[in-house]
Amino acid sequence: MESSRDKLVAVFFTHGVSLELWEKRGMFSREVQFYKALADKLGVVHLFTYGRDDARYQKRLGERLVVHPKRLPLPDLLYGLLLPFLSWRLLRRVNAIRIHQTAGAIPAVLAHWLTCKPLIVRGGFQWYSFAKRQGSSKLKLSIISLIERLAYRCAHAIIHTTQADANFVAARYGVAARKLHAIPNWVDTDLFRPYPECHPSASKHEALPRICFVGRLEEQKNLFALIEAMRGLRAQLHVYGDGPSREPLREHARAMDVSVVFHGVVANDRLARCLCACDIFVLPSLYEGNPKVLLEAMACGLPVIGTNVEGIASVIEDSKTGILCETRPESIHQAITDLLADPVRRARLGAAAREFIVGYASLERALQTEVPLYDL
Repeated sequence: MESSRDKLVAVFFTHGVSLELWEKRGMFSREVQFYKALADKLGVVHLFTYGRDDARYQKRLGERLVVHPKRLPLPDLLYGLLLPFLSWRLLRRVNAIRIHQTAGAIPAVLAHWLTCKPLIVRGGFQWYSFAKRQGSSKLKLSIISLIERLAYRCAHAIIHTTQADANFVAARYGVAARKLHAIPNWVDTDLFRPYPECHPSASKHEALPRICFVGRLEEQKNLFALIEAMRGLRAQLHVYGDGPSREPLREHARAMDVSVVFHGVVANDRLARCLCACDIFVLPSLYEGNPKVLLEAMACGLPVIGTNVEGIASVIEDSKTGILCETRPESIHQAITDLLADPVRRARLGAAAREFIVGYASLERALQTEVPLYDL
């Protein structure tokens, strides 16, 4: 029988996703950290990506992570269909095949059919539910539903980040409960921790209170409402991230006469200190899965405000580990106003948030739950 550190695992990225893209989005260090930790527990993890130049990252990955960059100048969709055949000699030797996100399922399912190796399906969010909320066409929803049904049927184990998503999969696709595992997104609680020297109170200079948001600048995040909620507050909004709504948000901030600083994308390993330089974190989304940025802000001991929607309400216990409000600007405004007026409450909520995340979403806890799935 193989030891736990003699296993080979193949990880399929979503089509179009590469290590280079991870780096551009500030995600590289965080995502690679998980696979390094998984490899330390299991053996060697092979990463099948869609980056033509991803081989240049090999030195940064170490010996137990092996990158397999895109080998042919083909459209990503076509390349993904060919990938299991191009890599068949290696894939037949692995112990398990893992999907990084459900949207990358088809190549992994083909690899599973070719090699009969166990398939582990992971969904960082429920793909069908998100697509439906985003107003996707019936055709696209049908295709997503077909891909998910196929992947779940072939899977040895299915990982979702919330119990609600796991329950949805069980109900919609008739998946057996024994296959389903709820493993929250993890946080490096050694990196994401309070940094007292970064806190605004450590500054000798008086400054406006800093309210912050981290994430992709898109409609789902409800940032126009957040900017409107800042009107009349003696505070400054700091936005970390990028996306299609950046310029419209700039214009909206000018029209509202709200002070907003757009920092752009910040690498994950620098984000903790940025968070700790703020007074309050706000996530005003219309819906979420299991938002990493919220977990990271809570791990930093920041008082957090989140909207009372799916994916946020399951993380924040109102008035204990954070504040829940509605998606309307008036409700967000009131929540920020109340917290700005009460530093003692901010400190209490931040400490409770940190304590909760250490027990709920640490990297070690995620590994303790996932690693046994490879004991096949």
